Amino acid sequence: MLSYAEAYKIAAEVHKNQVDKAGGPYIDFLQNVADFLKNKGEPEEVQTLAILQDLITSSTKKTPEEVIAMGVPADMVELIQKMTYHKDQGWIDEYSCKLMAQGVSAEEATYEAREKEFVRFVETLKDNPMAAKAKSAILNMLLEDKYVRRQERRELKTQFRLKKYKAAIEALGV
Repeated sequence: MLSYAEAYKIAAEVHKNQVDKAGGPYIDFLQNVADFLKNKGEPEEVQTLAILQDLITSSTKKTPEEVIAMGVPADMVELIQKMTYHKDQGWIDEYSCKLMAQGVSAEEATYEAREKEFVRFVETLKDNPMAAKAKSAILNMLLEDKYVRRQERRELKTQFRLKKYKAAIEALGV
């Protein structure tokens, strides 16, 4: 099993020069997520997954094979891939069109569809308690004030994003 310290080193290297929504180093955000889990009494393996969960994204440009070569076990890489959100634009478009046909504005219909589609994705993680806990922790962190700029709080886009995170946390049930 990969230790938390080893996972932290890998994540710090992969996320070097990336910033979080508050403008700080992204690795600090991931550390906050792991600390959140630790404070809840979650085991080291859940904290390890939390700090690694964003290794295979478009922003890191890392492949599963590259992550395995860095020392992350293949089963953990598989779980990371399962936890990585890929928007289903076709489903979003179809759902938002149905809402617009019912008189919902295009902007609100799009946000509503994105929320529903994201919650559908998150629900696929419920069958793995480690994944559900790690994803819930990252979403809980994203709800904290320091990750939502004061001037953005009134924007419809931000309100829907926060609503989406809350709905996803509720769907995970952890």
